[in-house]
Amino acid sequence: MTNNDSKREHGVKRVNLSKEAKRLKLERDAAKTENYKALTSQLFTSRDDHQLGLSEFNETTKILLINPEFYTMWNYRREVLIELRKSIEVEQYIDMINRDLKLLMDLLKRYPKCYWIWNHRRWCLFELVELNKVNWEYEFGVVSKLLELDARNYHGWQYRRFVVQNIEQDSLKKKKESQSETLILLNINANEFNYTTTKIKKNISNFSAWHNRSKLIPKVFKYFSEVSDIPEPLQELYKTVFQSPHLILVHDLELIKTGMYMDSDDTSVWLYLYWLLTEEFFIKDLTKEVYLSILKEQLSIIEELNELEKDDHKDHWDHCWCLKSIVFVKVLIYKQSNEDALSDDIKAHLKDLIKIDPLRKAKYLDQLEGKVSII
Repeated sequence: MTNNDSKREHGVKRVNLSKEAKRLKLERDAAKTENYKALTSQLFTSRDDHQLGLSEFNETTKILLINPEFYTMWNYRREVLIELRKSIEVEQYIDMINRDLKLLMDLLKRYPKCYWIWNHRRWCLFELVELNKVNWEYEFGVVSKLLELDARNYHGWQYRRFVVQNIEQDSLKKKKESQSETLILLNINANEFNYTTTKIKKNISNFSAWHNRSKLIPKVFKYFSEVSDIPEPLQELYKTVFQSPHLILVHDLELIKTGMYMDSDDTSVWLYLYWLLTEEFFIKDLTKEVYLSILKEQLSIIEELNELEKDDHKDHWDHCWCLKSIVFVKVLIYKQSNEDALSDDIKAHLKDLIKIDPLRKAKYLDQLEGKVSII
């Protein structure tokens, strides 16, 4: 293959440009840059002069389509909208906000991790809340669709929590007198818990799904414990998972075990394991003997996985995450047994970690010297 041939990088076809094509591209880019600078200068002048009309609103649209990270222009756009709200009909203002939501949807498809787009969408929705024109169920559908496109988008998950919180409030406001508030909240949050399960099973390396799950577990358990008559669609979830914190722990440890064996390098799996083994919500439900038994079982699983990983390594080295987790669990065991957390085997593991994970050498040295906690 010659230098002028097409190549592929990350599955995307890349074509080397000729000198003439490069020159023409630079000319086009220079023109775009000059236009962007002129538009920016014009808008800053308009803002300084407190010009807050429809013309300025349209100009912010132009620049934000070019650069949605330009947070000053989002601020200016909101200033313009607030001023316009004073002088136009309510229905006209609602229409402007809805058109903004459509624009934001188009931008999110192209820039799904731009904080300022998500932030402006929240602002628009609260404007509609004031006018009693917001549709949270539609917004729930929007964020669900966006998470289908990128199930690991942190901003999308954060936004989903925001929408769910507002659906909860809205549902409680609209509830009939005979309906139970707890049951309404249970249904919403149990569905969210099941949603995290679906996303995790599709892709175990989904830190945001694991994180959302950790927030939901105490809430769902609380609602289950407060409901006297569990609806039939939720009975299976209650029986298999939410009867007790102990059962939840056992259930999710099994889920984590699958993740550890599927991808032992996945950070999210190990961090969720650490949360499960140290969260007071679970520990206070266990006797010391049961807790120690669970810790020892997890240690055995991780040590077994580590041996499998060592067999696959050309130098027969310990697997970094396995070894860190062995240290983590051993320290928990020693603390329960009132033994020295910095025992000889822990020190040996930390010295091995210095070799296989040299980027964190200083951290392991501090742990060896007892300057920082291993947990």
